[in-house]
Amino acid sequence: MPPDELDLDEIERALRARQAETREKIAGLAKAPERGSGISFGKRVGDGTVEAVSRLNEIGVGNSLLVTAERVDRALAKLDDGSYGVCDSCGKPILPARLRVAPESVLCIECARH
Repeated sequence: MPPDELDLDEIERALRARQAETREKIAGLAKAPERGSGISFGKRVGDGTVEAVSRLNEIGVGNSLLVTAERVDRALAKLDDGSYGVCDSCGKPILPARLRVAPESVLCIECARH
């Protein structure tokens, strides 16, 4: 891939910003609840349901954030070792358009589909 097609410095800045944002969100989800805000499930149908659904949603968001953090960390490592823009799976180049849209991509579009 010609180096003039991608601004690697700009990509690194974007990845570092995304890394910081993702870590901040993960830390917010991992923060202990305030005292007195414990989950309590009452005797009536529906008591605590909203809280339980909210917690399940937070778990899903947390898992998604962890996957994003891993991808960003991997992309930054690839920048450091000079392999950025090369698919981790097949070794072929990742299209510059894909990297512009999703700079954390470490798989080409074909390998990502599988």
